[in-house]
Amino acid sequence: MYARYLVIGAPVVIAGLIAGAALYVLTHNEAYTGDQVVDRPAPAARPFGWGLRLSRRVNVLIIGVDVTINNRRQVVNVARSDTLILVSFDPRRNHISGLSIPRDTRVVIPGVGENKINAAYAFGGPSLTTRTVEQYLGVPVHYYVKLGAQSFAELIDAVGGVEIDVDRDMKYTDRWAGLYINLKKGRQVLNGEQAMQYIRFRRDAMGDITRVERQQKMLLALFAKLKSPGTVFAAPQLLQAFYDNTQTNLTMSELMTLGMFTARLKSTDLTFRTLPGVITESFYEPDPAAVRQTLLEVFYGISPHELAATGVEILNGSGVPGLARQTAQRLERLGFRIVRVDTADVLVKTTTITYRSDRNLVARLIAELLGGRAITKEIFTRQPSPGADISVVVGRDVAAEIVPLVTARR
Repeated sequence: MYARYLVIGAPVVIAGLIAGAALYVLTHNEAYTGDQVVDRPAPAARPFGWGLRLSRRVNVLIIGVDVTINNRRQVVNVARSDTLILVSFDPRRNHISGLSIPRDTRVVIPGVGENKINAAYAFGGPSLTTRTVEQYLGVPVHYYVKLGAQSFAELIDAVGGVEIDVDRDMKYTDRWAGLYINLKKGRQVLNGEQAMQYIRFRRDAMGDITRVERQQKMLLALFAKLKSPGTVFAAPQLLQAFYDNTQTNLTMSELMTLGMFTARLKSTDLTFRTLPGVITESFYEPDPAAVRQTLLEVFYGISPHELAATGVEILNGSGVPGLARQTAQRLERLGFRIVRVDTADVLVKTTTITYRSDRNLVARLIAELLGGRAITKEIFTRQPSPGADISVVVGRDVAAEIVPLVTARR
């Protein structure tokens, strides 16, 4: 199996701003899908407002798929995700965060068991890949974009190449896979094929981790290129290349919205990190405590200490057995301190979150993680459990999203 792309992620959608793109959107506004369809969020939970406005955080998983060649040099239809980047667009902080997940990361794939995270695509395509990432990180994955073997090269060529300071001479040949890398050290403009070589090279001590760093470096360079005035004229080609070479459950107008949001930002408003962990002989082993801290600080702008100082009770008001426990487990994976899981006094349709006045930020984070649920005012309508600063009553609206994952009773 060989990587043949780099996920371009958030910066690509900047082209949605450009003159001429609006007409393209009007004629290509359907949701793109391929053979594997990933469900879109329910209409009420979608973060896209009128006037191409982003109303709340949206997380997009960028999936780059490799090519598998058998012993007859034939491409076989069993691919793995060679690159995974979860990109989070946060209108509250005017920030974009990206988390790269190394392909050999050890995770539990739902319905499969413990394996490398890149195997999720082979077992279940984008649907199982997004579900695996969502369950492992404990954060919602709202949308996805999948790129194939030549997608990245087409997109780079559409913008006229990108300028990169290549950190070392890169030379590698794999005739069996048709891979030829030959780049010289130094600052230069790379075309699509050269850019693909740059992000595929991993013949160094850190292997895939160094490759991930080059991906992030390329993303920042691409962001800078797409912000330049000269890229205006490349908008139709870029949009056409994106349309022809990607599979996604985002519509073109939604991509435009993300583009409008991204175009307002500066390079300092973009943060890219790699899932913390260590390389072992067979796997990339994540560091759970460091992963939680990275997710909280990079994606949500909150510290683990603040979560640890906040007690949360989860009450099941949905009538669906196990929903409170499932919700609590999801929050615990991020470091929330759950002080009680029980059944609510009454059944409710809509999830509500009640909190003390000094726990506003944590309460809003819970609401966001549960799909933008209703937050009541700072005054509790009843006495909470001892040690509880926030009370969450989960309703049937949450049940509709995560009931298939429920295994507990409360």
